[in-house]
Amino acid sequence: MISFTSKQRYYFCSSPMDMRKDIDTLSEVVRSQMGLDPFLDESVFIFMSKTLRTMKILYRGRRRFELIKIRLDDEKFFLPIFDEKRSCYKICWSDFVALTEGVQVTKMMIKEDVA
Repeated sequence: MISFTSKQRYYFCSSPMDMRKDIDTLSEVVRSQMGLDPFLDESVFIFMSKTLRTMKILYRGRRRFELIKIRLDDEKFFLPIFDEKRSCYKICWSDFVALTEGVQVTKMMIKEDVA
């Protein structure tokens, strides 16, 4: 079972994603659009659908990738506030938790260093 912690790195993809994409395709998005290495140990990559009702979380564990899909029936996820110039953002663990729980955060802790 995946256990998310504050020691992991969390990256939020700013562009809407087609939720039909699988692990391999999302790993390529991490490389090409986000400019990151999907094989970074313990990194978590977050993707949101255009409708904001579905989220996919790509997680690189010690020896494997895992993909989690979260779908809301009647509500929408709240997007983090971000600068349009960037293609991804490093967010802190507490903002990741708030995002997955559907809590609206007025100001998310966005880290400028994505490497």
